[in-house]
Amino acid sequence: MGMKAIFSNRLYKHKIDPDFVMSMDHTLRVFNQAKHFRYQAEVRELRGVKTKSSVSIHQQLKQRYGLNDYYATSAVQQGRALLSAQRELKKVYIRNKKEQINAVKRKIKATKARLTTLQKIKGSFIKGTLMFNKNVT
Repeated sequence: MGMKAIFSNRLYKHKIDPDFVMSMDHTLRVFNQAKHFRYQAEVRELRGVKTKSSVSIHQQLKQRYGLNDYYATSAVQQGRALLSAQRELKKVYIRNKKEQINAVKRKIKATKARLTTLQKIKGSFIKGTLMFNKNVT
């Protein structure tokens, strides 16, 4: 059974040591840069723009951003999760567009059928033999 937080203490920036706030701000900024670097590197590889490096992305992040193993691993995992989420979202978008296309096709088909019926009625008027279909509304 997992543990649950019963209560928490909210921290306010103005009540914390400014040096600590600056340190956290720097850490988060560098971490996010590393995460986006990892994401972009994989996107470039998938597009075939860049060949896969012989140095692991984990090591690249550690060297480039001066991260320890914990932050480098987290950046790699979050970058991968972001890419995975976007792949799934792309599938949802494609499925939605296909449904929209099918709805438009059905509407076009119904409109064409109605137009054909109306043209037949018009033709019967011109011939002088008034003819209405039962389904004309």
